[in-house]
Amino acid sequence: MTSLGAVIMLGAGGESPQEQLVSAAQRANTRDLVELLRAHHVERIVLAAPHTDWLADDESLIRADDLPDAPFHFGQRLAALIDSYRYDPALYFGGGSTPLLDSTLMETIIGIVTQAATPGASNLPTRLALTNNLHSSDWIGFTRTAHALPILADQRRDNSVAWALRENGGYEVRALSTLRPATAFDIDTPTDLALLAQHPDLLPNLRAALEDVRLTSIPIEAVLNVLRQEAKTVALIGRVAPTAWGALNRVCRVWTRVIAEERGMVASEREARGEVRSMLLPMLEALGMEGFFARLAEMADAVLFDTRVLFAARGITPSAADRYASDLLWHWAVEDEWLRAFTFAAATAPIPIVLGGHSLVAGGLHALVEIIQRG
Repeated sequence: MTSLGAVIMLGAGGESPQEQLVSAAQRANTRDLVELLRAHHVERIVLAAPHTDWLADDESLIRADDLPDAPFHFGQRLAALIDSYRYDPALYFGGGSTPLLDSTLMETIIGIVTQAATPGASNLPTRLALTNNLHSSDWIGFTRTAHALPILADQRRDNSVAWALRENGGYEVRALSTLRPATAFDIDTPTDLALLAQHPDLLPNLRAALEDVRLTSIPIEAVLNVLRQEAKTVALIGRVAPTAWGALNRVCRVWTRVIAEERGMVASEREARGEVRSMLLPMLEALGMEGFFARLAEMADAVLFDTRVLFAARGITPSAADRYASDLLWHWAVEDEWLRAFTFAAATAPIPIVLGGHSLVAGGLHALVEIIQRG
């Protein structure tokens, strides 16, 4: 008999306005996720976060507040929670991982992992994991949790979980974003919020959280205007997902200029080992900030830029407050001198430049496609 349960984990967030903007959206998404899980009869739900009092009105939720002075390790924390509540199969969700996960896909996830965990119930492999992204997982459902726990305990962040289960645990990992690619999109940055604010298919708590005028500093609408025209050129830079690029090409009548590099840099730990390289970094250093974006403007009418590859290649690790301020194009709020100059140059470029993380050029592209398709 299976004992299905779900763990939702949220980070602390920061104190800056830009970090609080993201935290508020993640909490709103978590409220929607809990309601979605319960609609599909998942009642054993653990919420693990530094504080859970913001969801105090939900008495049946299992609360697992982080110990305030204890060091935090993602994998050890997740493995301990799954082991403690004896979940098998188990569902894990990052607090911002499901903004476009709908009822149909949730039913699919629960149905497949439950069948795979029930002996003789199907021809599914007994070691099976379903996720949004093999290379950068934000949510995952998996069987044989006793086998998975040691592997989970080694992971410093959730992005590497699906990859590690496949490479080290012998799991068959299936990315269910093939059913609806936009569901690979998650909430990590202010740019993700600005993009989601344009999407018609949001659950109510998240929709309300995104009605924030501060998000309009990110030129998503200007990029959408370019994408809706014919014969314009859009540049995609960073960890560009091939399927997302293809989806954009099928729907939009634009030319695309793509510089795709360092996909999987987190899951493979190339970033942690300092092995990330970028073709654009020498160009940026040779032309200077303003010259770099002026050259981009000669080649494209709009740019979607996953800046994290560039940061890693340069060997810098900006704080969350600086990364988010840069995404919002709030150059005055960026403390790091190099990143402040980079952000100012992007904000004052003659074409719309959208800065963000991995999701911008992966699930975010699929979300943009859905927005365009629905007019």
